[in-house]
Amino acid sequence: MELAKKIKIPIVADSVLSPDVYYGNDLTAIYFCTEDDQFGRITFYNFDALRICRGEMLAYEYNWQQHERGTWVFKIENSNWLKERYAYEKKHYRNSYEFGGNVDDMLTDFNHYLFSFHDEFVEVIAKGLWFEKDKNSLFKKPLQDDHPFLNLPENNPDKFFAHNLIYQIRKNLKSKEDLIADAIYCPQKLMQFALEIEGKASINHTVVLQY
Repeated sequence: MELAKKIKIPIVADSVLSPDVYYGNDLTAIYFCTEDDQFGRITFYNFDALRICRGEMLAYEYNWQQHERGTWVFKIENSNWLKERYAYEKKHYRNSYEFGGNVDDMLTDFNHYLFSFHDEFVEVIAKGLWFEKDKNSLFKKPLQDDHPFLNLPENNPDKFFAHNLIYQIRKNLKSKEDLIADAIYCPQKLMQFALEIEGKASINHTVVLQY
């Protein structure tokens, strides 16, 4: 049985206005107005698939007795759509799967997300999601500075020398508690290693925290 489980995020979409969903060469994302008259954006980590449909009632089982006001994001457990996507990718790509090479990761690391708006639903399969809010529209704007999809900033990194080369260690300055909480939504970068060549640093290894 497919079951919808609520996901609580600190941004609530407007309950009347429709979202703008962009899929293309630029950043695939859901853009929407928020409950407090600002602008929101949902972006996806390892985006795989997207579908949109009209409707008022969830097409999945859901425990309405535990529903909380402001809930509009759900994860679909035992998703048939995710199983279909996995079967397709395994048949055609197997060990050349785009995200990491192992198609079996789809069954362990990917999720089927559902976003409920007024009389319509947006559904996405991805490895994770992240949310942003601003007083101005975020449509096609760069990711905000603290977005977890970005590389860690080069702010006074630790450096060490080996084989006549300079290496950087960039650390995430968020607290351990915040990193653990944020990893529920998508992988969080703990530290990154960069090699300095001719004054330019190139990141070649990343340590992440993920569920």
